[in-house]
Amino acid sequence: ASLPSTSTNGINGAWSPAAISTASAGTSTYTFTPTGGQCAIAVNMNVLVNDNVIPTFTTPGPYCAGATPATLSTTSSNGVNGTWSPSSISTAAAGTTVYYFTPTVGQCAANTNISVVVNDNLVPAFTQPGPYCVGATPSTLSSTSTNGITGIWSPSAISTASVGTATYTFTPDGGQCATTVSINVVVNAPTTPSFTALGPYCVGATPSMLATTSTNGITGTWSPAVIN
Repeated sequence: ASLPSTSTNGINGAWSPAAISTASAGTSTYTFTPTGGQCAIAVNMNVLVNDNVIPTFTTPGPYCAGATPATLSTTSSNGVNGTWSPSSISTAAAGTTVYYFTPTVGQCAANTNISVVVNDNLVPAFTQPGPYCVGATPSTLSSTSTNGITGIWSPSAISTASVGTATYTFTPDGGQCATTVSINVVVNAPTTPSFTALGPYCVGATPSMLATTSTNGITGTWSPAVIN
């Protein structure tokens, strides 16, 4: 700002320094020297320049994609008011977004910014169990996926009590960026092996070998192992 060359009580003169500087914080002295021929004395004026405060904020997040974010406060933790650009946090997509804070005019405060991280949601991965035969002992459903996501299953255990396909849903524990996932487990009815009947034979005749694979594709062993 300029300093007036005439005082409020009508004295003309000059200032040294001639203009106020706000280049740096601190108190500077400016001396007004009246023009000759006036019954007036020199006078000093101290001008205070305050340093700019850097607004401080707690950085929100990180967030999972789709999560509900916090509201960006328009007042910093050290009392500076202002506005944000963008005005609100978006978690629509994974990535890092910079949000800029501009202090309201009239405060000795600097612009600042924060970076908000949004992480993508992982899909928990599991080794597919089954298929099982009715009544077989099933594997245990793991509470931790092969890619490190912990959670719970519903239903909590595989049942092989009846034939059919059952869906088991895994829900990740809170605080992890992960989605729910479902697996289908098949339980099959037992198949009866079928064979072409052999014989009848005469005593001492050479019998056929007992096939180790049934006509409907079931492999196994016989007891006794050969026809006598």
